[in-house]
Amino acid sequence: MGLILWIDMNTFATGLLERVFKKKSLPFYTLDRVEGFSYLVDDLRPVLIVLDGETFLKNPQGFMDQYQQSPMMQKTPFILLDPKSDFSFLTNKIAEIQRPIDPFEIPALIEKLLKGN
Repeated sequence: MGLILWIDMNTFATGLLERVFKKKSLPFYTLDRVEGFSYLVDDLRPVLIVLDGETFLKNPQGFMDQYQQSPMMQKTPFILLDPKSDFSFLTNKIAEIQRPIDPFEIPALIEKLLKGN
């Protein structure tokens, strides 16, 4: 599995997920906000972006502006975590995950969802 980019303002949860992924030697990168990150998608070329609904709502227009300006982001598959908004603008949404989540099961779930894509 390639790099997973996880965008979630809940740093406690993402910290635990990061440890789970690192223990399995799986590439994982976290962000706690949606501002100014599109260059990372271009540089890191994640195989998947997981976007938390609450984090998106902190700056939906900022996210959408970056999305519109980044062909790489538009090609990258997305999984939405607890979506709280209309994400019909995403051209490559593959799944939604509702909380609560078991961080120890997330790597296997993501791998399954990516294979189904």
